[in-house]
Amino acid sequence: MHRLIWGIVIVALGFLFIASAGNNPQGPAGSIILGLMSLAGGGIMIGFGARFLSKRKTITNFAFQMLRSDNKIDAGELAQRLGYSEFDVRKHLADAQRRGLIPFKADIV
Repeated sequence: MHRLIWGIVIVALGFLFIASAGNNPQGPAGSIILGLMSLAGGGIMIGFGARFLSKRKTITNFAFQMLRSDNKIDAGELAQRLGYSEFDVRKHLADAQRRGLIPFKADIV
């Protein structure tokens, strides 16, 4: 989530640099280069942040389905079904528990 928000902030800053390029007393080249670097960096951060949120949502949805059907969450099976590492799956499940989405009494195997 932080990557997504900071990416948006950096992209906005990049647009500001490009928009103010004409007001730079040392020439517009520096402002344009800095603006393009900010746009590229912010865009990359937005992409990674969106992918992280999408991965978290997918893992949580599949965990809910497993919890409803089996009354337990099998992290190994979930990782194999989704193609993610088991470490990432467990990290996202712990995060979902901290956020109150998955109950702490849920059996995570």
